[in-house]
Amino acid sequence: MGSAMLEVKTYTCAGPQPGFIKGDETHHNYVLIGAEMGAFDYGIGTFHGRASFGDLVFCPPGTVFRRQSLGDISFHVFQFTALSGADGALSELPVGNVSIGDVNRLSSTYSYLRKSWVAYGGGSGMIHYASHMLLDLLYLCEEERKQALHRKKTTDPLMKQAASYIHRQLAGEIRMQHIAGCLGIKPSELTRRFRLAYGCTPVEYATRLRLEEAKRLLRETNDTLEAIASRCGYENGSYLCRVFRAKVGMTPSAFRHDHQI
Repeated sequence: MGSAMLEVKTYTCAGPQPGFIKGDETHHNYVLIGAEMGAFDYGIGTFHGRASFGDLVFCPPGTVFRRQSLGDISFHVFQFTALSGADGALSELPVGNVSIGDVNRLSSTYSYLRKSWVAYGGGSGMIHYASHMLLDLLYLCEEERKQALHRKKTTDPLMKQAASYIHRQLAGEIRMQHIAGCLGIKPSELTRRFRLAYGCTPVEYATRLRLEEAKRLLRETNDTLEAIASRCGYENGSYLCRVFRAKVGMTPSAFRHDHQI
């Protein structure tokens, strides 16, 4: 993609918030938006769809970018352009949505971006760091492109719907039987197909996302464990503590002590 020839102009880490400040914009630079929590509908010329965690949405310069969130959302926005004499690099970039399969690496990249945003804000240090992270995101896009050329089957659209539902319902109750019913399949088929698509069961996927959100809140806020549990879909702080210790290997309080910004 010629990503080394790109220059980040602005980067913003936003949310959680009720939605986008502007429903549509036209930018002079290329724009990349990645939702970390929540989902949004988008329109870019003839391209339109719905994006959630795992999706990177690209909009070329001079094109109206329409977007509307579906509830609270946290997201990352890059505006970038080609370095002088490297305009051809932009022609290699995608337009619209790229779904990333390596969600563990994507989640890690988002986590580093959030931590740096707290440390640097919108200063030059953040722009320099965001430039490195943009290269990582574009690398993930390139890997998806290469894999698409070699695999015959397409991403299971029903499982993408299931994953999107889990993202939207992280703070509430997630019942596999309800998801399966909405998709018109049996719970056992949901589990089997989800594992094929994402490498884990829906329950494991939801637990991983909830714990990542709990880690973020422990790092970035002084919220009580009860408040964090409520925001992450756990009935109380004690239950969150048990799950956290089992999966992370330490208590939430120990994690906060070691990692709070």
